[in-house]
Amino acid sequence: MNKLSEKLVLCGFSFALLLLGSVGFISYLSIQKLNTEKRWIIHTYQVIENIDHLKISFANVIRTHNNYIFTSRASEQEDYQQHKQEIYHILQNIRKLTIDNVQQQNRLAHLEPLISKKFFFLDKAIDLSSQQKLDKVTQRVLSEQNIELRGKIQTISQAIEDSEKSLLEQRTRETDALFQRIIIMIGLGYSVSCFLLVGVYLLLQKQISINKALSQDTIRLEKQAAKAKIADILETVTDAFVSLDSNWCYTYVNQRAGQIFHRHPADLVGKNIWQEFPEGVGQKFYHAYHQAMTEQRVIEMEEYYPPWNRWFENRIYPSSEGLSIFFQDITRRKLAEISLEKNEKRYRSLVNATAQAVWTTNADGLVVEDMPSWRALTGQSETDIQGWGWLEAIHPEDRERTAQMWTQAVETKSIYQMEHRIRVADGIYRFFSVRGVPILDDNKHIQEWVGISTDITERRLAEITLQQTKAELEIKVQERTAELQNINQELNRSNQELEQFAYIASHDLQEPLRAVTGYTQLLAQEYAQLFDGSAQEYLTYIVDGAKRMQQLIQDLLVYSRVGTRSQAFTLTDCHTALDEAMFNLQLAIAESNATITHDSLPQLVADKTQLVQLFQNLIGNAIKFRRQEPLTIHISAVRQDVENKGTRGQEDKETRRQRDNGTTGQGENTDISSFSPHPPLSSSPPLLLSPSPPLPILRTQHSQWLFSVQDNGIGIKSQYLERIFEIFRRLHTRRQFPGTGIGLAICKKIVERHGGTIWAESQLGVGTTFYFTFPED
Repeated sequence: MNKLSEKLVLCGFSFALLLLGSVGFISYLSIQKLNTEKRWIIHTYQVIENIDHLKISFANVIRTHNNYIFTSRASEQEDYQQHKQEIYHILQNIRKLTIDNVQQQNRLAHLEPLISKKFFFLDKAIDLSSQQKLDKVTQRVLSEQNIELRGKIQTISQAIEDSEKSLLEQRTRETDALFQRIIIMIGLGYSVSCFLLVGVYLLLQKQISINKALSQDTIRLEKQAAKAKIADILETVTDAFVSLDSNWCYTYVNQRAGQIFHRHPADLVGKNIWQEFPEGVGQKFYHAYHQAMTEQRVIEMEEYYPPWNRWFENRIYPSSEGLSIFFQDITRRKLAEISLEKNEKRYRSLVNATAQAVWTTNADGLVVEDMPSWRALTGQSETDIQGWGWLEAIHPEDRERTAQMWTQAVETKSIYQMEHRIRVADGIYRFFSVRGVPILDDNKHIQEWVGISTDITERRLAEITLQQTKAELEIKVQERTAELQNINQELNRSNQELEQFAYIASHDLQEPLRAVTGYTQLLAQEYAQLFDGSAQEYLTYIVDGAKRMQQLIQDLLVYSRVGTRSQAFTLTDCHTALDEAMFNLQLAIAESNATITHDSLPQLVADKTQLVQLFQNLIGNAIKFRRQEPLTIHISAVRQDVENKGTRGQEDKETRRQRDNGTTGQGENTDISSFSPHPPLSSSPPLLLSPSPPLPILRTQHSQWLFSVQDNGIGIKSQYLERIFEIFRRLHTRRQFPGTGIGLAICKKIVERHGGTIWAESQLGVGTTFYFTFPED
């Protein structure tokens, strides 16, 4: 680059930077000024907003004042005082915001006394109204004064608002003009700067093209010199070398390569390698050359070349012009490696087939020869294992016992066998089983010892882990047993308390209710002529509430006695139980004109009283929640074999009866998910809890009866199907359907006591089907 071009580039670049810096600095100042104007605009908006709030608050004051005058409500007076305080607060804000505006401050100075005077007249009207002294004349005078003051206040407020709006328009125009000046200044500055930079860039590009042409000539000359120097070097190296261009033609072959090819190097230059050596196509190096050319990465490889029965080591270096390849004949070394590897594999196979380590000693039990497998195992050197040195690899705690056992075996000429820990090459001790056999001559003299050491670490660790697991399991069993004993004691105490509650409910709670009901009815009979309609209605409510409370207590007693005061399980005919239930409901069945049908029902080992109550509650539930059309109810039972989760072992019938009478644990839960798409509902906590702990679970085959009670009633929404069996759960008001909400909870408890489950499926407006299961025996 000549000096003139350098000066032009330097001056143009410097001026462009200076111009950019100036534009940036001026832009910064302008933006700061723009932000200041923006803050003033926001300030003006705040003043206008407070003026609007002042108008709204004035309107609220007048409204609450007039409301109080007409209604005399204290809440209106409180709202009036609150809006007055808001006006004073707004005036303070406006005064603070316009502190720099003398004209606005003067207007505020005239406005505030007028507001105070208006509030004086408004307060006076309120006081007169409170004292009931506000006549029409006084009210008219005060109203005329308020109207006059309101006009003056509106005039001053409008003047303040107009002044602020005018100021807002002025500041907005100034801000827009400033913004336009900033845009023009920045655009002009950056345009000139870009023009200068483009000119400098074009001048630099021209000079770069000139320098590139000169550099290419220089590089070409340097390459020619480098190639001559490289050729001298390549002829002196011991490796064979060839170079190929992108068309796979030789561009250079040194003398060593010519000797391997049995060709003169000059005869190969310019010829295609695959045409000169077609037998190489498909060989390993053929694919390696193409891979190096495609991926442009260095590849090193060793290959057996069958046409020449030789091994070659190749180092392939790709470039944009082709490949540079160094290779040499490594046949002798490769054959030696293959032989060594075969011997090593044989030895390794022998060791792996016999044991982890094979060792030998002399007749006295001392190591005198090298033991490669022992050294590979322990990491000791050949010198370290000589004599008794091998004992250093034994764990310190096992060395004395190992030495004693070894000495005893040598003295008695018997087989040496034991287990001890050996430090392996990585420094970790592992368990080994050791067995040594003495080799005897014809005279029964020991010639040498041959032994093996087998790694048994996994087995020993498994044994140790098993022992620890057994110990931990015994501790956990003891802890669980103690915990279950405590739980049983607590549950027994809880059951006793609940039984006491049931006794109190059956005696002490019902007696006051009977007294209330009786005396209320006597009162209604003897003094009927003294009571008006309302009193008679109140007495009716009292009697109805007492009866409902008495019914609720009775239902709770039934619910609590399901598991405590139940009868023993006996063989029960379901037809008989259903007939008794229908007999108890005959009045309700007749009133509802219900049609009840049933299929053939089985005989079950069950509590007959509770089975009758189960049928009675489900049929009564269907009668209660019926539609206008004739009610139909159908009961059916189907026997099925299902896989259930039972307890380990088989229970006899007497044990089952004891369990169902509350002296043992709860019954089994039968898996019925294969019958219905809706699984059984989860059990709610029973009133009396069983103290027995759960038994281990086994899957067994179990036969059961699946009952269904189907009606065409009003139906139940699907989201409530899981809640209807909860105690006190009602889906309708007592005016719609009477009851305590305990009937289905009693059904659920009865079914679960018999070892079954209960659930429902329903469609709103179509009907409901209740399903429950009972074990076959």
